[in-house]
Amino acid sequence: MNNNSIATRIVNALSYFSIFFLPVIFPLIVWIIARASGDPSVTSNARKAFWSQIFPLLYLIFVALVASINALRDYTFHASALLGILLTFALLIALLLFIYNVAMGVKMLLGRD
Repeated sequence: MNNNSIATRIVNALSYFSIFFLPVIFPLIVWIIARASGDPSVTSNARKAFWSQIFPLLYLIFVALVASINALRDYTFHASALLGILLTFALLIALLLFIYNVAMGVKMLLGRD
């Protein structure tokens, strides 16, 4: 399979677009299968998609845990403010990675490796 084949472009794009339907899991499966088949383009893009989808997923898990703990405890104002600043900064990183995944998915569909 050459790098410009339609199947390769679709699989590469789906690895990035999976942030909408199966983040982290789909790129990991594609990465494992592509390594076994020996396709370097698909392997590379699946690996990039996997690592760029890890942080937004971990962010969502962390926010859920913080919200749960915050409901049970009464933080002081300073601890809440610091936590809010850290969560806002992490949200910006997660949003940038989300946009990166969408942009890379479109780039793969257009065949601009």
